[in-house]
Amino acid sequence: MSTAKSRRMTFPLRFLLLTMVAFAALPILAFSAMLFLNYADSQREIAENGLIISAKGVARAIDAEIATAAATLNVLKHSPSLEEGDIVAFQRRLEGTTADAGRGIALLDAQGREVASSVAAPRAPLSGDEASQLLTAISERSPYVSDVLFDSGSREAFAYVGVPVRRGDALQWVLVTFLYSSDFAAVIAQPGVPDDWIVSIVDRHGRHIRRSHLNEKFAGHPLVAQLVEHMYRRGGGVLHTTSLEGIELSSTVAYAPLSGWGAAIGLPVERLEAPLRRSLGALSVSGVLLASAALALAFFVARILDRGFMTVRRSARNLDRGELVAVTHSPIGEVNELVATMSQVSQNLVERTAALAALTNNLESQVSARTEELRAEMRRREESEAQLHQLQRIEAIGKLTGGIAHDFNNMLAVVMGSLELLQRRLSQGDTDVEKYIKSAMQGTESAANLTQRLLAFSRQQALSPQSVDCNRLIGGMSEILRRTIPESIAIETVLAGGLWRTYIDVSSLENSILNLAVNARDAMPGGGKLTIETANAHLDESYTAANADVVPGQYVMVAITDTGTGIAEDILDNVFEPFFTTKQAGHGTGLGLSQVHGFIKQSGGHIKIYSEPSQGTTVKLYLPRLMNDASAREPAAEPTGATPHATGDETIVVAEDDPSVRQGTVRMLEELGYAVLEAGSGAEALRLLDANPNVALLVTDVVMPGMNGRELADEAMRRRPGLHVLYTTGYTRNAIVHRGTLDPGVHLITKPYTLDTLARKVAELLHSRG
Repeated sequence: MSTAKSRRMTFPLRFLLLTMVAFAALPILAFSAMLFLNYADSQREIAENGLIISAKGVARAIDAEIATAAATLNVLKHSPSLEEGDIVAFQRRLEGTTADAGRGIALLDAQGREVASSVAAPRAPLSGDEASQLLTAISERSPYVSDVLFDSGSREAFAYVGVPVRRGDALQWVLVTFLYSSDFAAVIAQPGVPDDWIVSIVDRHGRHIRRSHLNEKFAGHPLVAQLVEHMYRRGGGVLHTTSLEGIELSSTVAYAPLSGWGAAIGLPVERLEAPLRRSLGALSVSGVLLASAALALAFFVARILDRGFMTVRRSARNLDRGELVAVTHSPIGEVNELVATMSQVSQNLVERTAALAALTNNLESQVSARTEELRAEMRRREESEAQLHQLQRIEAIGKLTGGIAHDFNNMLAVVMGSLELLQRRLSQGDTDVEKYIKSAMQGTESAANLTQRLLAFSRQQALSPQSVDCNRLIGGMSEILRRTIPESIAIETVLAGGLWRTYIDVSSLENSILNLAVNARDAMPGGGKLTIETANAHLDESYTAANADVVPGQYVMVAITDTGTGIAEDILDNVFEPFFTTKQAGHGTGLGLSQVHGFIKQSGGHIKIYSEPSQGTTVKLYLPRLMNDASAREPAAEPTGATPHATGDETIVVAEDDPSVRQGTVRMLEELGYAVLEAGSGAEALRLLDANPNVALLVTDVVMPGMNGRELADEAMRRRPGLHVLYTTGYTRNAIVHRGTLDPGVHLITKPYTLDTLARKVAELLHSRG
């Protein structure tokens, strides 16, 4: 037989093994068979145990991947913008979010409609049935993991993970992220799992989302029927199965409890039996050593087997690296068939890889074009929203300006009319003009009050906070409340024992309580009951979550409750707006509640209103608790008695850039008996102070061009230590007021002020020199 003909000859594997057995001695064969069987059993047991452990490891990794995706969703569900219902802000948050797992995040409403999504979110919207299934399941299980779906664009298998976003017990939104087949690539490649084991990740119905071998071919296909049934029964142990591509396997399925999915791993029987066969050959060779003929034949067979398996091994490695497998000749027919199959598979894999690369390039270009379109659309939408916000601001300013103009014109009409009548009567020699003077003063006081209310609403008034016992303050207001509230309304106070102290502006708090009491009186024209209550309160995180502008902490609560007509729900949100009123014309300016709201917010507190039509209204003021009252000032007693005048030759410098205001202040002080020097600027006032060492008091406007009042006062006190300063202003800006509170040691009267107010403040400062 020629050498060329020998190379073409092939032998079936069964024939070769039977030939070895035929030339082995029977006792050696029996002994070897016993050893082999014991070894085979131990190797199978080890392999099956490793198979079960690996499947459980993959199942845990599946749940870990899904838990990572759910963790990102759980963080996002607590975003302040989402809790406030600000979808636009939450959209921006999504666009800046980089998830640890998943390819995109979407926000669905309670009907399953998408309302927001990240820029990277895939174009794989949920169908009506899928959205309904998600909304039903999300109330029973969170996070919820869907079954396997297919992306309509890339045809890649994916699933979504969803968590609920609730308000109370109601489901308001659902956050979902998308996990694609490629996201589970690292899960498949678990350490310790050999490359030729077939690892499958399947959903609750056994359908593939990821497979270690031929993933593109079998994605979405179910496992073989035996394993699906095994999965449904939550069975354990190892089954003998045939894979989808026809490979005999020892298989097991592990259940992933968080997702309800499964991890199936199949060990090729060929791989399990290959080392056993090699061991059988080694044992047979050892036995055949007793007979030279058996040894020679065993050696020959071993060479044939080794050559065939080496051919398979090389082909498998080339296939694993994605290289083409060349068709080679082996003495074993089955090896030749297997290598030919691998060659065909490698050819198909190369062709599909090239097609996939082309598809990917095309998809990337489409995604890039669509992204540019979306960015242009977003820019147009942002421009439209900016225009809308500008129109809303202009409308609000117009409403406020109209209300101010209306009220100021009414007050100026009173002042101008009274002054004109006063002038006419005096020119006629009539001295009975007291009523015109009173009318003009009342109009001026109304305008000043309106200004103060507007400053309070805008949180720009100058507050002088003090340590306040609200129980004592309310008790001291009983007389003024009784004069304000008619006898048809019963007044009851419920004052808490051990009430904390608060640090707040006393006069503004009294005005706020009085404003609320007057509103309660007007809401009870036929009589009723007014209750003023105090209590210690702690506003925790759960309360502040529903009221975003509140800082958690301890507060002193003052509640004013009436049994009046109440407020309709549709206008309850508007009651704090300036010039908004439900009273008849001439019975209110619409600034009372806005003034109270501005004062409470400027003081670091919180205001809440509860009302139902025909059931009455409760307004609760939460005033910040004074934690350390050792350095807090107690409220000073209100001055009483006659207007104080100069007691000696005290000299005062008045610095005011407005000539009319300056002349009015100078004349008031001269009327009180003081010697007055006037300056139109800070520099001029400093020259007067340097030239007149007997000056006892500097009265200066806060807002002046060049050197403002605070700068003038600082320089004057540097030159003249111990000099007293009294500030006057109509609007303080930030020179002497910071965070809404007067700076320590600052004395201020606001314009317009009366002769009595000026006299008492000047006397207070001059008398404090001793």
